[in-house]
Amino acid sequence: MWPFKKKEERNKTLDQLLATGTLTSSGQHVNAENAQSLPAVLCAVSTISEAIASLPIHVYQRDQNGDKQRDINHHAELLLNTCPNVYQTAYDFKIALLRAVLLRGNGFAQIEYNRSGIPTALHWLHPDSVIVKKLANNRLGYQVTFDAGKITTFHQEEIIHIKYMSDDGIMGKSPIQIARETIGLGIAQQLHGARLFEKGAMPSGVLETEAAFKDPKAADRIRQEFKEKYQGVDKSGEVVFLEQGLKYKPLSITNSDAQWLESRAFTIADIARMFKLSPLLLQDLSHGTYSNFSEAQRSFLSQTLRPWLTNLQQAFSSRLVAINTQGITFIEFETKDLLRASTEERFAAYDVAIRNGIMSPNDARKAENMPVRIGGDEYSQAWLNQVSKSSNN
Repeated sequence: MWPFKKKEERNKTLDQLLATGTLTSSGQHVNAENAQSLPAVLCAVSTISEAIASLPIHVYQRDQNGDKQRDINHHAELLLNTCPNVYQTAYDFKIALLRAVLLRGNGFAQIEYNRSGIPTALHWLHPDSVIVKKLANNRLGYQVTFDAGKITTFHQEEIIHIKYMSDDGIMGKSPIQIARETIGLGIAQQLHGARLFEKGAMPSGVLETEAAFKDPKAADRIRQEFKEKYQGVDKSGEVVFLEQGLKYKPLSITNSDAQWLESRAFTIADIARMFKLSPLLLQDLSHGTYSNFSEAQRSFLSQTLRPWLTNLQQAFSSRLVAINTQGITFIEFETKDLLRASTEERFAAYDVAIRNGIMSPNDARKAENMPVRIGGDEYSQAWLNQVSKSSNN
């Protein structure tokens, strides 16, 4: 029996109803919206979603020999690379889907079919508008509330559902929801700093004297003269002359302020761990070098993006590829651009690949977006000669 009732009260959490988020021990409410006020969270979500959304994604078919060939005429090629619907680009659609998963733990898209049962459009759905229920026949049902208030139910074949860190296999949980205490602490630190600058007295130095001013306006006059003569970058290095026994004492950062700055750095590291990112990719370059940045890029693909790409590929394949062809037809991201090296490194790799018969000259030219040339489709046989010489020796 279909479990959704027309007048059923929506099973929304308090977070969704009040949009306040979960109260943390730091006294801050944490939700998907205010978590982005932390630059590290915003950078982490943008780094992952933009990297994946910018990757080409293709449909392949595997032949009897196990070799795969692109199926450029498959309907999923158009939907995922060019035009998922009439109002979004493929990039916009994938960004919205990925941001929803990263910030809320679930991403949804409605599939629109034609009369032949072929998907013709994908429509992103806000996660807060979707209720998921497991049916009696071990299938899933989706109840969606649209902008006009209309509630529509969908079968699982009509919805692409991307989930993250699911405890029950049905609904996902976001890193922000799981590690909300860390986010709450970061928000509290940020608010503390903002209020300190707004209401706190933070002079750069003081003028001291043991004598009392007889003229009540003398202090204002000295302060104004000192400001005009010595404040500003263009007056740096000027010799200071003080009257009436005045002494200038600069003020340095306090121990409590230094600890606050250090705790802010720890928050960035914790957020990097939440999203499995190197702090370098969150623009924390305090320990950055050329070599460890290169390693961070490689780690970004293997440890951060690969699980997300697998998740998306399987979700897209299960909904956009016909069931009777899923054994030989599949959807896969093209990731070579993520590890695209410098010109010198690329051409050195092409040289090795061409000499060993792995690539033809035209394969290398295509990889560099250059036109092919006559005779460039031949593969080198030099590696056979090397093998022959080695066996004779």
